[in-house]
Amino acid sequence: MSTFNRNTLVKVLEILDSSHAQEALAAAKLASAMVREAGLKWDDVIDASVLPRVAAPSPVAEAGVPAKTPGSGPFGYRRERELSPHEQFFMVLLSPRTPVDVKRKLRAWEGRVLDGEITPQESADLQFMYQSFVVG
Repeated sequence: MSTFNRNTLVKVLEILDSSHAQEALAAAKLASAMVREAGLKWDDVIDASVLPRVAAPSPVAEAGVPAKTPGSGPFGYRRERELSPHEQFFMVLLSPRTPVDVKRKLRAWEGRVLDGEITPQESADLQFMYQSFVVG
């Protein structure tokens, strides 16, 4: 049974809002693998006591039709953007498709990635690994 990190799962689930179908699918598969490898079920992860948030009144454009906030995704989720090296790093690290030797290499980068101090070459390598082991 692996260690389960709820915060990492939340970050992975936020990617489900991506307009790139492969990215969203990769996030869904990774989230499912994280839950399964931790020996949990989705019922264990999603708290039954969570109640739906009361939505704030949305701005009204014309004729009672709610106006869409510029740049916001569906249901007010994050704006469409490229994944940061930090997000790519954890997606690659947590992907079951990433080979063990690559994960070892990434562990050596962890501090620099979290501090935003990776080189442009490492950033390009990270993006390649993300495309190969998460999206690909």
